[in-house]
Amino acid sequence: MPDPNRDQVDLDACARGDSQAFANFVSAYGGLVWAGVRRVLRGQSEQDIEDAAQDVFVRLLKDDGRLLRSFDPNRASMSTWLTLVSRSTAIDRARKLGRTVGRATELDDRTLEAPEAPVEAGDLQDSAIPLGVLTDRQRLVLHLLYQDEQPVDVVAQLLQVSEQTVRSTKHKALERLRAAMHDS
Repeated sequence: MPDPNRDQVDLDACARGDSQAFANFVSAYGGLVWAGVRRVLRGQSEQDIEDAAQDVFVRLLKDDGRLLRSFDPNRASMSTWLTLVSRSTAIDRARKLGRTVGRATELDDRTLEAPEAPVEAGDLQDSAIPLGVLTDRQRLVLHLLYQDEQPVDVVAQLLQVSEQTVRSTKHKALERLRAAMHDS
């Protein structure tokens, strides 16, 4: 059976338990979910990757489809949102199995629910920068760009903002750092 048109996927029907709607959803987005999980679990067995991909779909339908119903097309595209859910689920699975994942993938569900959520100061391991100099968002952008060596487009996708916003945030953060260094 060919993949259905992604625009024809009925998320409400999926959340209600309609098996045909869910089969269409899995057919349309299964590859994306699998790729998101595989990226986090690279080096793991194919069975672990398949199990984690299944965990994503189970997580979407758990609690009467609460997570699936929370998708807001005004905040992100389905592919961006599903990639974040996939990454988060794969990270949870890796931790449950006692495996470590790279720091760049360690964004939790706060990213899905509230992109503006503050990051704990200790999370970024950049104690050389005084806490009052940068905003939490600026610290996170610099961390992802420089410490995790993520490209601008990936950071934009993770934070659910435009690439220009990432560049602007980086520029403002570097200006603040220069000013702070000049003052000291």
